[in-house]
Amino acid sequence: MDGGTTRTAKDLSREELYALVWERPLNRVGPELGLDGPRLAKLCAKRQVPYPPPGYWQKKAVGRAPAPTPLPAEEVVPLKELAPRTSRTPRPTAVASKKSPAVARPNEARAPEPPSIIDAKETEKDDGLDPLDGLHPKIKAWIAEHKREQKERAQENRRRRNDIWSWGKSLLDDLTPRDLYRFRASSSLCRAVEAAGGRVKEADIHGKLTFTVGGRDIECMVKEKMSRPIKRPEGEAAKWTAYPHHYNSGLTSSGFLRAQISTWLPGEQQQWVESQRKPFSQLIPAIVETVVASVPRLIEWERKREEDRRRYQEEERRRWELRRLKEIDDARWTRFRSAATNWQEKQLLDAFLTELEARLASEEDHTIGEKTTTEWLDWAKDRAAEFDPFAEGLAGLFRDVQRP
Repeated sequence: MDGGTTRTAKDLSREELYALVWERPLNRVGPELGLDGPRLAKLCAKRQVPYPPPGYWQKKAVGRAPAPTPLPAEEVVPLKELAPRTSRTPRPTAVASKKSPAVARPNEARAPEPPSIIDAKETEKDDGLDPLDGLHPKIKAWIAEHKREQKERAQENRRRRNDIWSWGKSLLDDLTPRDLYRFRASSSLCRAVEAAGGRVKEADIHGKLTFTVGGRDIECMVKEKMSRPIKRPEGEAAKWTAYPHHYNSGLTSSGFLRAQISTWLPGEQQQWVESQRKPFSQLIPAIVETVVASVPRLIEWERKREEDRRRYQEEERRRWELRRLKEIDDARWTRFRSAATNWQEKQLLDAFLTELEARLASEEDHTIGEKTTTEWLDWAKDRAAEFDPFAEGLAGLFRDVQRP
């Protein structure tokens, strides 16, 4: 742990540790104590502190979580033998009370600190890459960014040191030799692209470089080539980078870098992986050549894409126009069929009105409501005339059919 924190997981009593792990998940409590979730689980097992089983927090969210496992009253810590035995009498096991301090282990050495930038300078060799004191300005800014973030995290932890329940980010380790090697490789690639007529537009500390060549932006990734070890590395072997959260926790560095153009281009996306026989400095010319050659391919692809877009828009307009014309034609046909239905109903009404007039001639005129029988017959003739599709002749019929 860095000096910026005042309490670590080992400083907590078993009761305090027990209360923490049953209040929140391990992967949330761990970073506050400078550990990740699995390491905090190992520490709890070592100190005989029960912690929630898998699935506990999901069950608790729906009110079905089991009761917490009780904390054992005492922690049994076996004493290591410091000298050969002189008797066959079994050595008693020391039982520490809850208030007893943990037994010191003389054979346990303090873990070495991560290498600093000065140590990394001393290990530089003539590998054809930019030295640390001659990095490209955008890459040099990465080191300044790392120092700033380190300082901010330390200050944040100091502000929270009096409140063990508050949450803060874990301290940021120093840059490792692998980080600095990647920085130097990225710097050398940036300078090579600039020498070929390009420009470094953006550079992300985690490996993404954006070059502007021929008016086009080409993104390139320079990252560690990861490998899956047979046994998960522990201790200093696991601290190969200051940014472990940006890599798969089940993988580790292979000791070589990998470069790839991440901008989509037609064809296969080429990548380069260094090896012992071919270090990264020997890959840079091929990478730069591919980056420069990618610009014409990108321009051609953009031209084809623009042509495809215009062709699609024209086809879409044509389909839309056909749909519009069909909707107009369907509406006209509906009106034409409606006219035929009205004509058929008009014929039926005319025959019915003729029969009514014949009956009126033989019967007396009667008053029904506010009208006489004759007036009712005139009213029916006026309404029946509304159904006549030929009221304005054949031209009037089709004018009604073609109206908007």
